[in-house]
Amino acid sequence: MSAFIKLASVLALFISPVVVAIAGEQSHCTKINEYPFIVTQCDDGTVTVVNVINNRVAVCRKGESCKEINL
Repeated sequence: MSAFIKLASVLALFISPVVVAIAGEQSHCTKINEYPFIVTQCDDGTVTVVNVINNRVAVCRKGESCKEINL
């Protein structure tokens, strides 16, 4: 029985950090600069478009309507 407990303890030490790393993973984003726009698209479905001339930002999230913000 003590061998089982040792094995379980060793597995818990190695598996826990891997599960935490996967669960806490940040979304990855790509950015394209085409003057006057900066477009950012993320894996979670968020798209952000910045117009540097008009000082406006449009944010679109997956499953929600887009929102426009004046800077």
